[in-house]
Amino acid sequence: MRSRQFLLFFLLISIYITSCEKVDIQYGTQYLDNQYTQIVKVDTFSTDISTVFVDSFSTSASGVTLLGGYTDSSFGRIDTKCYFELTPPSYSKSYDSTRYDSLRLILRLNKSYYGDTTKYLQLNVNRLSQPINFPENQSSFFNTQEFAVFPTAIGSGDYLLKPTFYSDSISIKLDDNIGKQLLAKLKDASDLDLQNETNFLYYFKGLCISSNSSASMILNCADNVVMRLSYSKPGSDTLEKHSIDFSLNNKQHHFNNIKVDRSNLNTTLKNINHYNNIISGASAGNRAFSQYTSGVMAKIKFPSLRNLLKQPNYVKILTATLRIVPVRGTYDTHFFLPPALTLYNSDLTNTIGSPLSSPNGSGAQTGNLYVDYLYNDNTGYTYDVSNYIKQLIENPISNNYGLLALPPSPASTTEFSRIVIGNKNLQPENKNTTKLEIYYLTIQPQ
Repeated sequence: MRSRQFLLFFLLISIYITSCEKVDIQYGTQYLDNQYTQIVKVDTFSTDISTVFVDSFSTSASGVTLLGGYTDSSFGRIDTKCYFELTPPSYSKSYDSTRYDSLRLILRLNKSYYGDTTKYLQLNVNRLSQPINFPENQSSFFNTQEFAVFPTAIGSGDYLLKPTFYSDSISIKLDDNIGKQLLAKLKDASDLDLQNETNFLYYFKGLCISSNSSASMILNCADNVVMRLSYSKPGSDTLEKHSIDFSLNNKQHHFNNIKVDRSNLNTTLKNINHYNNIISGASAGNRAFSQYTSGVMAKIKFPSLRNLLKQPNYVKILTATLRIVPVRGTYDTHFFLPPALTLYNSDLTNTIGSPLSSPNGSGAQTGNLYVDYLYNDNTGYTYDVSNYIKQLIENPISNNYGLLALPPSPASTTEFSRIVIGNKNLQPENKNTTKLEIYYLTIQPQ
């Protein structure tokens, strides 16, 4: 009898002790989903989106020659010009008895383009009437700068190009009179214009390549542009064909002008400028626009994030994912999305800071773009923003800074892919909006 009482007493004590034990949670390695701990998912945070004006950016020595222009119903009319200098070939006395054949400007395509390749692209070449010189206290040229040219083009042509398949270069025939003048100067030993670089740039200040207002495509060419002078020379039996190249001179003096006209847009984006340099998503149809080459970039902030601290029994954030979704109908095979989209830390002045890095520190995140060609429902960029969101929770001041979305360099200043994003108030594309998703840990009181 006593043994049974003792056994019963022991069992009661054991049950009491067990009921008072706390759950052992190893933070950072595992989280137990039981009556005391829960992992909660929330994706209802509002994203504050806006469009920020880009004043200017350097295009010197970018390695890219931009040709053409196009009209974009979302971003405006965009036109490019490329300015550069040439250097003469090494001087020699071997041009006696030569006969002029042709003068051509040759550009190599780098297979990158934006716009409609089914239409002809007109290109015009003009001589500069003023030398390319840096203004005081400036060591590079910007997308907003231009130099004067002589009004009559020395070469032009209409080109139907397939840059990704068939076309690998463009050859623009130039004025024969200029070619004959150049060959005559090479023949004349007393003419000093082509005998050194300084003299040549005084005589031939440089070239500008432009297009017209009907252009519907921008081509990216390499910066190894050459002006080729072809001539014939008597051989033993027949005329021998020869050529000499005037090659690109100072790459710092090779730059692209990019002009944007938004006056015909029917959105508030037409009003963005130096003085009105931020347009909220609410005033832009719940949208934000990002195309750095045309002078705009999207900014994303999370104003309600710290409300998470008010949630019952909140402990800490586990993971956070940001999904940037382009608005349906704003992209197609002509106006395609950036293959890579980087998020940059910013501040109240909208200065581009450090890129948002991968969780393992291996480099900047670029969004892992997925394109849903069938339904367009799942197209978007995905980012692990866990560390960034944790930082915002700890530092409420930085919550006002936001992230800037633009392609990584050098694509940000040489390519024209763009994106339009929406907030949760966008209708009727509500499911195609930028969304922040957070998993956080709670501990229930015992």
